[in-house]
Amino acid sequence: MSSKPAASTTPRTRGFAASGAEAKTPRSAATRRRLIKAAREELVAREGLLEIDSVAARAGVSVGAIYRHFGSRAGLVAAVVDDFYTRFRDEALEIDPAPGARFAERERKRTELSVAFHYGDPLARVILSSLHLDPEVAVSEAAHIDAMVELVAKVMALGVRRGEIPKGRDPRFVGAMIIGGMRHVLAIALAEDPPIPQRQTSRKLWVLIAGIMGVDPDEAGH
Repeated sequence: MSSKPAASTTPRTRGFAASGAEAKTPRSAATRRRLIKAAREELVAREGLLEIDSVAARAGVSVGAIYRHFGSRAGLVAAVVDDFYTRFRDEALEIDPAPGARFAERERKRTELSVAFHYGDPLARVILSSLHLDPEVAVSEAAHIDAMVELVAKVMALGVRRGEIPKGRDPRFVGAMIIGGMRHVLAIALAEDPPIPQRQTSRKLWVLIAGIMGVDPDEAGH
């Protein structure tokens, strides 16, 4: 959530799921990616359940390869969650979605991108509904959430300095409300059968975020 593309983040805030051996060669890196893809497919197909043998079969590798790369079943699931949030941050949060636009327009567009990302990835519903219950997964997810809260806090502080948004709001408090609110709104919207229409979710979520930030939701246009 910045007016400029974000600078590269530190190792402390990216790549949280580092269980198991690090990929040191192109071949091992490719195997790791294939296992994460297979695990994603397994979690989606089985609505949050994952069997090591099934993932290995999908990826065309031995079960031992999973333990070498991720250390455990939980380490593999945490790596999938890490991959999900890394892509989300890269595609929606850590970019300038509307170069040159006003604050409200830029953040409305970012809200739409965030909703589109979750609606476009079937893993989102699984992550938001159940995977956080696994302790190791919860640690990975919490690290990403903390980093996203800090990102929003920096955007808020910059907006205040530029006179784009009202003063008097604690940036980290606002960041926590926005990221937490977004997560829960999307969890509810995607849990419906069928899911709440994407455009409707985007609009309602933007009204919420605009209110928290202190801007007029209609200032951004539609």
